Amino acid sequence: MPPLSLIPLLPFTVVFILGILSEGSGVTVYIVSVPLALAAALVFFKRNYGAILCCGFSLGFLVACIHSAPPIPAEGFRRVAQYSAVAREVRTYEPAQVIIAEIDSAAGGGCSPFLAKLTVPSSLPEVGETDRINFTVRLSPLQDRRDLPEEVDYDAMLRRRGVVCEGFVRPDSLRVVGAEGGLFNSIRRLRPLLSRQIALSPLSTEAKEFLNTTLTGDRSMLSADTTELFSSAGLSHILALSGLHVCVIIGFASVLLFPLYLFGLRRTRSLLLIILLWMFAVMTGLVPSVLRSVIMATVVIVAYIYQRQRSSFNSLCLAALLILFFAPYSIYSVGFQLSFLAMTAILLFAEKFNPVSRRRRALYALLSFPAVTLSAVLGTMAVSVYYFNILPLGFLPSNFVAALLLPVALSSGIVVLIAQWMALPCGIFVYLADKSVGIITATASAVDSVFGLTMDGVYLTPVVLVGCLLSLVPFTLWLYKRRMAYACATVIVVAATVSVATFADDVPEGTEAYIPRTRSHTSLLVRDRRSLHVLTTAPAHLHADMEVDFKKKYRRYLLSRGVDSLSFRAFSRERSEIVTVGGRHLLFVFDNRQFREINETDNIDYAVVCAGFRGDIMDLAGSVKADTILLSADINSRRHNRYARELTDAGVPHRSLRESAFSLR
Repeated sequence: MPPLSLIPLLPFTVVFILGILSEGSGVTVYIVSVPLALAAALVFFKRNYGAILCCGFSLGFLVACIHSAPPIPAEGFRRVAQYSAVAREVRTYEPAQVIIAEIDSAAGGGCSPFLAKLTVPSSLPEVGETDRINFTVRLSPLQDRRDLPEEVDYDAMLRRRGVVCEGFVRPDSLRVVGAEGGLFNSIRRLRPLLSRQIALSPLSTEAKEFLNTTLTGDRSMLSADTTELFSSAGLSHILALSGLHVCVIIGFASVLLFPLYLFGLRRTRSLLLIILLWMFAVMTGLVPSVLRSVIMATVVIVAYIYQRQRSSFNSLCLAALLILFFAPYSIYSVGFQLSFLAMTAILLFAEKFNPVSRRRRALYALLSFPAVTLSAVLGTMAVSVYYFNILPLGFLPSNFVAALLLPVALSSGIVVLIAQWMALPCGIFVYLADKSVGIITATASAVDSVFGLTMDGVYLTPVVLVGCLLSLVPFTLWLYKRRMAYACATVIVVAATVSVATFADDVPEGTEAYIPRTRSHTSLLVRDRRSLHVLTTAPAHLHADMEVDFKKKYRRYLLSRGVDSLSFRAFSRERSEIVTVGGRHLLFVFDNRQFREINETDNIDYAVVCAGFRGDIMDLAGSVKADTILLSADINSRRHNRYARELTDAGVPHRSLRESAFSLR
């Protein structure tokens, strides 16, 4: 590890990131005045570098403020209107499409551009990225829809990116006008063209899925089973575009452009290589991992052109600063975090983990694969387990095989595509691509099938995550300094982290109950110790699908509470039912006449009005005398709004389960 004097960008990058995180934590903007005042004082005492660091913190905070999306006034959501937009991102979930659209025209007139999430319940008309689309929709604010603690907020990253609203677009109101102009949009449209070329190639189905994912970043061809298999074997990063894929692209492009080198056109070759790299970055959507690799590669190439020294750490820091300056919300992206942690760990540990001297070049290069793999896994394991709750113990053999064969698979696949475009024979390269992908998949399957090599359902608290990351600091110092004090510090931090993870009990005591915001049914979730009981209006034949959905959607909640069993029971719906949870009585009403069976002595705390009730809501409120009326999310929209209006006018306490979930702890 080089001394800090040789990597001056590292401290500045750290304080810049701290400034962004401070803004995201809700700190007031006036906090900027503190580091600025301190910077002025440091300049007075001629501590210029310290003043620069203080300004770096303020700059990170201000950049995050500038990129935070201003809320759209509520008046803009009150009516159905016609909009025109450019589709910036399209995700296909058969048979639906989810479109991130940049709206620049509303009701026939121009408006300040803003981003919206559009859901189209049909695969037709097919919308492509950078297409100009017209549609009619009622927009609503994009809200946090987490109903249970620890539930994953899938729209959190969209809100940080500036997506401020969402809408449900009917397919018959959606029209694709055509492709939006511009160089950037033209490059983005190369991705579907490349995907189509891969689909028409003579490769095997398995190779087509793999190459489409690893060359374009498009996972539409990838099956769920393949994704789960690679994740269990510790190969999920292979399916996400990263530095490894960019390195293969660089190597292949360098070979193609080698004739320019022979003719003395070295600068031209280097400039063309930079252009190709940035075209690849734009085509794949400017994802943080690819951007990081392309920026670092650009720095290396420019340094080569001008014969300047280069530092990998400075290149990494420059990549982080550039990405965060233009997209500060990327710091919250899992891809950004894993990419930079992996690269940092490789730069720190790979050289030390390789047991062979650089003098023995062939053996050193061969052992670099497991050394780099071990380094990347060491740097990202804690964060990966925190987000995905999977700990693959067989990562080393599977990654060693994948690292050896991925360049062969990608290079052969690219040759096949070029030969296909030029109508040339490519049988040997088809064989190489198919065989390489087959071996990678077979290795992943073999690792996954070995009992005990994958730990699923691993839950880390934020405290344990911080402890795991902190333990890498003294470990790095020991690796370079070889002092016993650093080894002892590493053991102490690891022991403390393990103790917290083993003995700390953060599970709330008592019973918890929740009613999520679901439009298709009303369900009461009651946690009692390690069991979750679900009482629902959904019919029994849907319970198996609901269990799968709940285990996925509430995975982190179930793990954090140690829940190991789910049970489902359907309400009879023939009569109202009272459920007692933690001393509170909840009455579920499904019909107009059912509530008349309730005695006044039943002392109802909450009356939950479900779909099927079409009676007089004021009659119900007067008869049951519940403390609060809960309007279920599955009630017809017009009826729901009428009930809410009548209860508000009468001053009856009530809540809409469309707006917020019900919880009782």
